[in-house]
Amino acid sequence: SNDLYTTATSTKGNKALTYPIGLITADEVAYAGGVHGKINNNYYLVNNELFWTMSPFYSTTTAGLWIVNDGGRLGYNFVYYDGGVRAVINLKSTTEIIDGGNGTLNNPYVVKTN
Repeated sequence: SNDLYTTATSTKGNKALTYPIGLITADEVAYAGGVHGKINNNYYLVNNELFWTMSPFYSTTTAGLWIVNDGGRLGYNFVYYDGGVRAVINLKSTTEIIDGGNGTLNNPYVVKTN
């Protein structure tokens, strides 16, 4: 229960979060279209930049994390060099898109929570 980070209004977890925002996980990348070991630059997470997920793949004396490379390939590496991160905001299933947009900075989705 102490490791389940939740907001103060939750009935579960540690209630430690003010804003429920986290880093993307490797399984979320896979759901979006990332494939381990295969280049796929045709899904929305690809921006021609390497980024780290929060999912570990190996740990001894050196940490290893799952990454998405600049070609959209899901892979893993030891944390030796810089890379970006991608934030994730989880929405309730009752959330509605009230203004379509396309999800970009200049034309974002507008949502309403119920």
